[in-house]
Amino acid sequence: MPESSNTPDSLLDVVIVGGGLAGLTAAYRMRDRNILLLEKEEIPGGRTESRTLGPYVYNAGAQVVLGDDGPLATLVDEIGVKRTLIAKSKLPLYMNGKLVASPSEFGLLLKMPIPLKDKIWFAWHIWKTRRKYKSLLNADFDPTDPKVIELNTKTVDEFLGKAPKSVRELWDVFAVTASTMGADVVTPYHALMVILFFMADEYFVEGGTHQATITLHRLLGDKAVLGAEVTEVKELEDRVQVTYDRGGQQATVQARRCVMATQAPLTLDCVQDLPDWKRDALAKIEYGSMTTAAFLVDELSENLIGRGVWRVPVSGQRVCAITDPSFTYPDDYKRKTGQGILRVYTGNAVAKDLMSRSDGEVSEILLDDLVDMVPGVRGKVVESDVAHWNHAIPLWKPGHTEIYPLLQKPVGRLHFCGDYTSAGFTNGAVQSGDRVVAEIKSHDQE
Repeated sequence: MPESSNTPDSLLDVVIVGGGLAGLTAAYRMRDRNILLLEKEEIPGGRTESRTLGPYVYNAGAQVVLGDDGPLATLVDEIGVKRTLIAKSKLPLYMNGKLVASPSEFGLLLKMPIPLKDKIWFAWHIWKTRRKYKSLLNADFDPTDPKVIELNTKTVDEFLGKAPKSVRELWDVFAVTASTMGADVVTPYHALMVILFFMADEYFVEGGTHQATITLHRLLGDKAVLGAEVTEVKELEDRVQVTYDRGGQQATVQARRCVMATQAPLTLDCVQDLPDWKRDALAKIEYGSMTTAAFLVDELSENLIGRGVWRVPVSGQRVCAITDPSFTYPDDYKRKTGQGILRVYTGNAVAKDLMSRSDGEVSEILLDDLVDMVPGVRGKVVESDVAHWNHAIPLWKPGHTEIYPLLQKPVGRLHFCGDYTSAGFTNGAVQSGDRVVAEIKSHDQE
């Protein structure tokens, strides 16, 4: 482990604070240099965490690889982590007390338990919206793009205008799924991305999403240190000094540059002497919370929610979605176990309440919701697991793109990446890691 030193020979090129997907991406891209990554947890990956429940692995955090040629897809292919298309054959929805599914968008529209006039309005609205914004789906995020600005100047409710109540409720589902908060709070950008991806290709990582970050960590070798909680980052005249605690012992390292790949509140806590413009921009970042629960059941999942159903958006319940983690397992494996697994997750308001309760209470509360939607689950739960994410997703409220350039902008020898500096989701995390590497290379050439 590097120790404190002021001699040029011992000076690191870069120290990366934070071992989530963004920090690991940045470290991996610079692995041929004299770098060090510090992560406070004992496992790498942050919100890519995957867990085992019975015979299945399920993702407690990030679930999928979005798109076939997006940043995360490209990265996992490069490092040799296998990803496989999620062969979902039905589009499902839970609304007004009914779980409906269809092989086609038109079939799902016909089955939606809403009035005919609302179906017509929804179909027209989605067609118009998709036609206008679909080009944003797999494009590099550009906060100066007029379409991006337009989608981030108003709330979802304001974006919908005079939409019928049922249509607003549908958009609210995707707003909570994407941002943890409802249509009256967040902008439509992320909700729209979720709607478009809901109907597009998604991939799962063999063995859980955390295989991507575990592999990145393994490739770094001794250039990454786990269980190292950074307490102070201070820019000196010609270097950056980073102090951290590991196993009750304090250590200090110095580097020519530092990458802060931590969430905005943690960055504010440990970085000293930030200029007011940077501190003010970071202070504006608000996070939504999320709670997830997985239930192992003594019945195949497809018998409970239908064959071909991968993820069910949910309206009118405490949970905002149901997923079937067993969906990605071979049929013969599932039949051999005779068990299934269903995962539910909640938005911010519900999560804040659940975080004050025991895991047993949380399981009971969310199981009640699940049984209400999928009655066949009653009496079949073998085991459950609960995870909380206090800082799950940074909220994009109207005007967020105005501070976006300030969030990305370096301060001296300090560079910033992570969820709040990107367009969000796993693709955004990878992009932000790539961006700071390009910044550092550019500064090195000056």
